[in-house]
Amino acid sequence: MRRVVLMVFSMLLSSVLYAQELFTDVTEAAGIAHYFQVFQGTFGGGAAVLDFNHDGHEDVFIAGGSGKNALYKNNRNGTFTNVIEEAGFSDLDTVVTQGAVCADVNKDGYTDIFITTIASVNNDQFTAATNFLFINDGNGKFVNKTKSYGLNEITFSTGAAFGDVNKDGFPDLFVGNYFNKFKGRLDDYNGVLTEGEQAPAADLIYINNNGGSFVESSEVYGMDHTGLGFGGIFTDYDNDGDLDLMVINDFGNRATPNLLYRNEYPEKAFTDVSTAMGFDIAMNAMGVGIGDYNLDGWMDYFITNISSSPFLENQGQGDIPFLEKTKQLGTSHPILYTAQGQGVPAISWGVNFFDYDNDMDLDLHIANGCLNPSILPNPNLLLENINGQFVLGGPSYGLSDPSIGRGSVTFDYDNDGDLDLLVVNQSQYRDPGYVVETQGVRLFRNETAGNNWLKVKLQGQTADKNGIGSRVEVYVNGNKLIREIDGGSSHESQNSTIAHFGLANATKADSLVVRWMGGGVQTLYEPEGNQLITVDQAVITGLDASPSLPSVTLYPNPVNHYLKMSVGGFRLAEEVHLEVYSFQGQLVDQLKVKREDIEDSTILWKAPHSLRPGIYFMKIYIGPEAILRRFIME
Repeated sequence: MRRVVLMVFSMLLSSVLYAQELFTDVTEAAGIAHYFQVFQGTFGGGAAVLDFNHDGHEDVFIAGGSGKNALYKNNRNGTFTNVIEEAGFSDLDTVVTQGAVCADVNKDGYTDIFITTIASVNNDQFTAATNFLFINDGNGKFVNKTKSYGLNEITFSTGAAFGDVNKDGFPDLFVGNYFNKFKGRLDDYNGVLTEGEQAPAADLIYINNNGGSFVESSEVYGMDHTGLGFGGIFTDYDNDGDLDLMVINDFGNRATPNLLYRNEYPEKAFTDVSTAMGFDIAMNAMGVGIGDYNLDGWMDYFITNISSSPFLENQGQGDIPFLEKTKQLGTSHPILYTAQGQGVPAISWGVNFFDYDNDMDLDLHIANGCLNPSILPNPNLLLENINGQFVLGGPSYGLSDPSIGRGSVTFDYDNDGDLDLLVVNQSQYRDPGYVVETQGVRLFRNETAGNNWLKVKLQGQTADKNGIGSRVEVYVNGNKLIREIDGGSSHESQNSTIAHFGLANATKADSLVVRWMGGGVQTLYEPEGNQLITVDQAVITGLDASPSLPSVTLYPNPVNHYLKMSVGGFRLAEEVHLEVYSFQGQLVDQLKVKREDIEDSTILWKAPHSLRPGIYFMKIYIGPEAILRRFIME
């Protein structure tokens, strides 16, 4: 009863605070008309965000199930046009698609699309099929290159993800599979495991061979599990600079629970640390979201489920188990309430961490949908992060569509500086025998305004072209905001690869740091807010520089224990005096270095152990000049 009272109170409070809806359903006005046509049951579907024609406005591919797929080209005026026919996807017309992920697999500068399938459509009979890789030719067309790239294995595939496992700059591919070799009808399946065709499947990992093909390498990497998989994500959970792999499984209590593989780069190996890290949860895992909700520098994870979904808080250090904190954080909502007050069990699928109101912290959107064909309203949820606690938003937020939701993605489709939402909804598989209203795919435009923002687009050279797996850090007002570039997450989906940051009332950030997957760090100081910044890995001009004299440089920056200062080009005095100030202007350390102790015009400073992570300033007295440099302590 207390939970219901609190929920109702939060909904009433949100209604008072927001007379206008925070999100507006603009689906029809934007020209989107699409249903995911479910085939014999509940499976699918997802969506993937990409800018396939390089016009600076993001497009979206939406899987169609046994119906038509869609490639919605952004018309740059708030509307979309479905160009699936002219873009060359006719080979998908006879298969049941599930989800999609995107990457520039051959590093030609254009984003390609990988699409998962479960079957061929043949008179309503189930026949297994291959997945599909479509290569972008740069002229608005996509070419089916599945076979030549070695991806034509026949599987029952659900979710996929791109990530650079071996840090060679080419995106590798994980494919999650559900059944081994299914036969029969999906609508007869009731979750009881059997031998043979309905047994759990092995997942696959494909290593990219210099952009020309993929090599299936599960055995090489020691990935030998089976499970009823809904996909997985690549993420650096232990902050060691390589991409680990999280695998999410349905019916984990009857087959295989969720799995966490630690990447042992430079070895070609994964180590199963599921139990040690507390990730081996036996649940009906549907999707996963990634975000540093508490700004502690470590990525946290939310896994969708039937009933209550676990929120895994990262405890840091890389070897301390996650804490399951969904109840403590307010994200446990096993019963959902419709606009009419009807209580229904929650069945959650897509999930996205995103800063919808640009106030610096990450909020949480959960796409819900009933099992199909048992049609019951299942409203979506928006949970607002308020001082590290998640508060349920009510109908006034404009997002509580009760349709048959599955995958969901965030992207700024109208380039106005806030993140919008798209949710993939299924059609009804059967007539439930009672009146129920469901809608197709929904596009929700973000109507919030007032706070500042910053968007960062990566352009890799030695790294992945879109920076997949790389991290972007923004330091602002003493906070460290982190985004990991998405290679596939939510449920069978992929969000925008443009990193988005809310800056609240700050008009600029203190610094912006890009940590490229594969190595290399670039830093830009004092970037102005309310703009999109493109960081090209090959362009150093303007990076690692502060407004002072450019011939004095600090490195590495950000710094851990030691900082070096290059002071070449100056006639040094008998001694060089250094002062270190906090962001608030407090003197925290000082050092005097005699000229004879300076080797090769380089001064070494050891940071005191008492210094906390954050923004600092180094004041360097060289002769009569005092030169100020900014640096970041990790």
